[in-house]
Amino acid sequence: MADMLNVLIADEDPCPANLLKEVCALIGGIRILGVARSRDMLIAKINSATPDLILIDPTSGLGGIKTIDSIKKTDPDLNIIITYHPDHHDSDILINALEMGVYECIEKPLDIKSRQCNEFRIHLLTITGLLLSRKRFSNKSLAQGYNNRFFMPGKNPEPVIKKALFSSDKAEIVVIASSTGGPEILSRIFSILPGTLQVPILLVQHIPATMTRYFAKSLNQKSELNIFEAAHGDEILPGKVYIAPGGQHMTVSKPDDKGRRIIRLNSTPPVNSVRPSADILFESIAESYKGRVLAVILTGMGEDGKKGVAAMKSKKCTCISQTPETCVVYGMPRAVDEAGLSDESLDPLDITQKIVLMAQ
Repeated sequence: MADMLNVLIADEDPCPANLLKEVCALIGGIRILGVARSRDMLIAKINSATPDLILIDPTSGLGGIKTIDSIKKTDPDLNIIITYHPDHHDSDILINALEMGVYECIEKPLDIKSRQCNEFRIHLLTITGLLLSRKRFSNKSLAQGYNNRFFMPGKNPEPVIKKALFSSDKAEIVVIASSTGGPEILSRIFSILPGTLQVPILLVQHIPATMTRYFAKSLNQKSELNIFEAAHGDEILPGKVYIAPGGQHMTVSKPDDKGRRIIRLNSTPPVNSVRPSADILFESIAESYKGRVLAVILTGMGEDGKKGVAAMKSKKCTCISQTPETCVVYGMPRAVDEAGLSDESLDPLDITQKIVLMAQ
């Protein structure tokens, strides 16, 4: 049935596998194709049942990260969510998987009656709703036909320019907002950016608190730039990349008498249901900088970043949004596009080039 989302569960432990089946049964529009408890079972079920979404805990019995890599290379558009045990997981593997294009990593529920299980169900409901809508209303994904979302060959030979930009202007700071699908794109962007950039980059990626440090480490290993998880009191310096820690909002101080600015972190309530929030960062940027800000809005659910971009636009801010065709979820970019806040809609390769143009 085209109006059902085919879900395959892969977990070598029968208890959490059965719990995931119970949770999925509470969500309308899902058809459970079965449970795979080994790599061989998983591959056989993929080949015979054509799942739309796989929920997998990539333990050794299921082949670990090599299985994820194999699946994504065979079918880049197959949606995968990693469900990991809160006390027994390897954050490096989770980050590696996200950079391979895994849709998301979610802490698996351990008790059907727990608050955490209800939060898992709501999160999964949102994701499956988006995937089901995509399945119903699109015979073929716009991003199909090539094995990455970094650029669309032959799709748009010229970038869609919404407003005239002052290309000769140089940015004083670059700020990036990213969510679902972001780690894969960011991994490729930072592997290309040169180490000669003359401005700082501040990044908000919606990611679990336990994973930010590992994400920063992974990006740093791929990049010529110095990338790290931001700490309270860090001085903002050119050529460095500051990633907001999961679970904390990141803001920027106003300049002191010598023009120095520092990172400030806080644990105030989530904004747009997320913490860190791009809106919180962007609004502080609007208060701290007089202009020459380059904002980049990448793939992700929701509208985080829209209000912040509007605040920065009251100064002098150039905003770039990721093209719909290259987004895993065209949510955050859509919000700034439809609000008339985006100056250019570009694929990630052109976004990378624009950052170099304005920040070098």
